[in-house]
Amino acid sequence: MKALAAVLLLVTLRCSWAVSPTNCTAIRPEAEKVLDLINKARWSGYAFRLLRVADAHLDSLETAIVYYLVLDVKETDCWVLSGKHGEDCEPPGGRRPSDIVIGQCKVIATRYSNESRDLRVNDFNCTTSSVSSALVNSKDSPVLLDFFEDTELYRKQADKALDKHKGVNDAFASFKVDRVERASRARGGQGTIYFLDFSVRNCSAYHFPRHPSVFGFCRADFSYDTEASDLENPKHLDIDCEVFNLEIKI
Repeated sequence: MKALAAVLLLVTLRCSWAVSPTNCTAIRPEAEKVLDLINKARWSGYAFRLLRVADAHLDSLETAIVYYLVLDVKETDCWVLSGKHGEDCEPPGGRRPSDIVIGQCKVIATRYSNESRDLRVNDFNCTTSSVSSALVNSKDSPVLLDFFEDTELYRKQADKALDKHKGVNDAFASFKVDRVERASRARGGQGTIYFLDFSVRNCSAYHFPRHPSVFGFCRADFSYDTEASDLENPKHLDIDCEVFNLEIKI
């Protein structure tokens, strides 16, 4: 179904070149609002920020304006369900590597009158790619950074980190790992460190009776003395988690 929607969106965008082109710089404020709606519609990953409007066309109807937009975007470090923006989510102290992920969103959105604030995203298709490995390492780097695409290989480590957090925070007793969002590694210097970002979900209404749909987001660091061959026994394990109540998700 997602593949079909993406195909239909691309076909519509290709056909939209018959409508009026518009200035990409002038349309940026509207594009920012559209991207905010896209972030609010997503359930996983990291919030996008707008790099530039790559292409923009308008179709002016009697009662509405239809926007056909191509947006160049970059992932922030803010988990998309946190509702935070940009600098609010930068890892403290600069110790953690931040994955550089860029992408593009093809969007169809509608505003139903010039004076209306009723802007709606009809459909969107976003594709992303990490460029960190190509940018962050050089032959002279004392520390090599690796960014892993198959993050679910590290679910066992995420479970271990969450178990440690449960041991000091009873409110997380009913949480389970939902999705490993990012996994990276720093090798060199004084050892090896694995960095995991993962989302967690409350599986019981007992601890949060008024808000059963409770999600959390955790960052865990696993430190090893040397090149780690046994990930089960880190020298140090640090974890920090936040909880977000989501009464309504549109």
